[in-house]
Amino acid sequence: MTTNDYDPRLIDKYQEPRHLVHFQWDKSDDVYRYALVEVIHPKDIDSRNKEKKDEKGLTQKEIWEKKYQQLTPTNINLK
Repeated sequence: MTTNDYDPRLIDKYQEPRHLVHFQWDKSDDVYRYALVEVIHPKDIDSRNKEKKDEKGLTQKEIWEKKYQQLTPTNINLK
C-alpha cells in the first residue's frame, strides 16, 4: 500500500461530504480513519481557531475526550 492511496489532497474529488476518510501520515505504514461526527453551522464555530463556545480553552484532545471518546470502541489503540 502506498501513501498516494491515502493522500488527503484527494478529498477534492468527492462531490458530497464523506462519512469516513483515510489518511497516512508521513512515512507511516499505518492508515488513520477519521469519521464525520458533527456538521456545524458557520455561526456556531469560530472560523479562526475552529472552536465552539463550549470548547474555548480546550485542546483538540480534550475536546475529543469530552465529546467523542464514548463513541470509540474500548478495544482499539489510539496513539
